[in-house]
Amino acid sequence: MPRLTIEHDAADVAVTATTRRRSIALRLDGVAWLRVEPEALGELGVCNGDEIDDARRAAVEMALARVRARLFVVRSLAVKMQSAAEIERKLAARDVPADVAREAIERVAGYGYLDDAALAGQLARGMQSRGYGRRRAEAKLRARGLRGEDAENALDEAYAEQDETALARKALGRRSLVDDADRRRASAFLARRGFSARAAWKAIQEAREDPPPGAV
Repeated sequence: MPRLTIEHDAADVAVTATTRRRSIALRLDGVAWLRVEPEALGELGVCNGDEIDDARRAAVEMALARVRARLFVVRSLAVKMQSAAEIERKLAARDVPADVAREAIERVAGYGYLDDAALAGQLARGMQSRGYGRRRAEAKLRARGLRGEDAENALDEAYAEQDETALARKALGRRSLVDDADRRRASAFLARRGFSARAAWKAIQEAREDPPPGAV
C-alpha cells in the first residue's frame, strides 16, 4: 500500500513575477500526489508515513476540495461583499461540485461573512440615496442575485417612506423642460432611473409649474 510523505515548504507556482506562494507537497511512495495549502493540511486528517489505500485517497481528495472551496469563499468575500448567488456562480465557474459549493457557502454564512439581507439593505439604501427609483433598485438587487424576502424587505426599508414623485423631481435636478422634446427626454431619463410613468409625469408637471432655482 502506498505510503505518504509530506514535504513542507515546497515552492509553488509564482503568484507574481516577484512573489512565490509556499505549499505542502504530498507524495505517495515518492510520486507526486497533491499540493496543499498550509492552512488546509490540518483538515485532511493525514500524517507523514500514513498508508493510503484507494478509499482513503478519494476521501482526502474530497476533503481538500471542500477546504479549498471554503477558503475561496472566505478570500473572495474579504475583497468584496457578495451575495450567496454570486459566490455560487463563482464556484460553479471553478467547476466546484454543487454539493461542495453549497456546504462551503453554508459554513461561511455561519461565520457571519455572508449576509444577503445586509447586502440587500446596503444596495437598496445606496440606490435610493443616489436618486434611483425603486424599480431600478430592484433590478440592481436582482442582478446581484438578491431576490425574495431579503430583497423585498430591503426595498421597503429604503423606499416605503419616500414619496416617489418627490424622488423623481429631485432626480430631474435643473433639467430644461421648455418644450415637448425636453419633457420626452426627461420622461425617458426618469424611466431609466426606475421611476414609474405616473411619478415621472407628475414630477415633470410640478417642475414646469415651480422650476427649481437655476433651471433653464
